[in-house]
This record gives sequence, structure tokens and C-alpha cells, in this order.
Amino acid sequence: MLKPILVLSLSLSTAIAAHAATDCSVPPLSQSDKSAPVAEAAKRLRATDPCKVVPGLSGKSLGSVWAGLLSTKKTGGRRLEPAIPDGMPNGTVLAGSAGVHFDLRAVAGEGIRSFLLARGAQTLATPANGALEFDVPVSGGDAYQWTLVTRIATYHGEYTLADAAERQEVEQQLAQLDKAGLDPVARLLYQAAIYDDANLFVERDRVYAQLRAMLAL
Repeated sequence: MLKPILVLSLSLSTAIAAHAATDCSVPPLSQSDKSAPVAEAAKRLRATDPCKVVPGLSGKSLGSVWAGLLSTKKTGGRRLEPAIPDGMPNGTVLAGSAGVHFDLRAVAGEGIRSFLLARGAQTLATPANGALEFDVPVSGGDAYQWTLVTRIATYHGEYTLADAAERQEVEQQLAQLDKAGLDPVARLLYQAAIYDDANLFVERDRVYAQLRAMLAL
């Protein structure tokens, strides 16, 4: 009567081990762009072990950010509204020492008419002297809403600040990554995966911008 139970136990152990092995290996990486830098980046990334580089990170996470890096698809913040411009905070964000960073350069060519940042009914900031990049100091943990109007479109976004526990976890993973000694491209791909896992999509997309410049995408 014990034999079937033993077989079942061994089967479960084998399945768990196989799943763990899969999590620790980088999945096949699509290469829609056959350029040499992209092929080399994929080769180097496949040679890494995410479970050792950043404990808690999986190969699936790296595969996801790789697909996002090669994708040109953009999504909007609110349904049926224009895609949020690159460089603008949306969703959960990390605040730097100077606050939350805004970068309006992606839509500068559209002719910026106005920008407004608010928290509820309170207006918090408008860019001074037509600045295209600026930081807004953190002044509370509630949701922030911004509206950017150009001659072409009106953009809306909303963000909240990552809480202390989320920030600490991300900072610990980034510190672990610093010790790994990866090449610059692989390191940025891991950094993007850390942000992606934490739903910090603005930070992830800023890393994408760096990678696309390095890989001529």
C-alpha cells in the first residue's frame, strides 16, 4: 500500500525540481531583429543564471523584458486615450532624492500648451519657464494626477509612490545585481526585470530606452 504513495511523492519531487530548474534558466529569446548586437546580447543573457544573479528573480522575468524590449507596441494610460509619452510617470513609481522625475521631451515637437499636476483638488506643480525636464518633490502618499496638453493631443496619467517595503526590496535586488559583474547590456536587462517584477513600469521603460540606444533598436 505504501508503494503508490512513494511513487507519487517521487513524481511530485521530480516535477518541483524540474519547475525550479526551468525558473533558473533563461527561456528562448526571440530575435526579430537579426543585428549582431541583439544576437550577442541574447547569447550573453542566456549564459546567466537569474537565480544566482538576483535571488528571487526568474528566467521567465528575463524573457518577458526581452520581449518588451524588442516590441514597438505602446499602450495608453486610460482606455481610448493616447499612449502616455515616454518619460512621464504613471502607475507605481520610485521617487529619487529630488522627487518624481518628469520628462516632456518626447512630445516637445507637438508644441506643449500646458501641464498640470494635482493631488485631489490641490494643484502641486506646473513647469517653470517652459522646462522640459523637472523633478517634483514628494509631498504625500496619495495618488497624483497629471494632464499634459499639446497642439496634437491631451495626455493623462496617474501615479502613486512605492511604499517603503517595495522600495527596500527593489534596492536589495539592485544591490545584489551590482555584485554580479555582468556586462553592461545584461546588467540593464536584469535591472529592467527587477523593475518589471515590482510593477515599476516607468523605471523599466527608462532602462528600455538606454538598451535600445545601445543596441541600435
